[in-house]
Amino acid sequence: MADSKMELAKLFFEEGLPGFYDLRFFQLTQEEPGSCFFSLQSLEDERIGFWLVDPFAYFKDYEFELDSRTKKMLDITEDTRIFVANIITLREGGHVTVNLKAPIVVNQDNCKAIQLVLDHETYSLRQPLFQLRQAAVRE
Repeated sequence: MADSKMELAKLFFEEGLPGFYDLRFFQLTQEEPGSCFFSLQSLEDERIGFWLVDPFAYFKDYEFELDSRTKKMLDITEDTRIFVANIITLREGGHVTVNLKAPIVVNQDNCKAIQLVLDHETYSLRQPLFQLRQAAVRE
């Protein structure tokens, strides 16, 4: 069976990611064409990777403003194509949460990226996304 993953872009995080400030280059991969799930894999340390989700697929009202510093850092203008994704975490019991408090913002035109930490009290670090169903055990 052919691998259906699509490598979308090699991203550059000028400031790294929170907790991984020394890692700046990551590969963004879409898990399947049309999927809202992605992986973000460090190109400098193969042990570091994250699962991402397009937040708008699950949270239609999710929104935030980009400050002038972020726009300048990513070279964002009025015509810039922007991609937003959030890190997801698999927790005990099959619960999957998404970090809506710290979106990853990508300038799709130049592949510069940043993980913002929003001041919003509205968004959670561990917003429930869904619960994985456990497969039935057969003997």
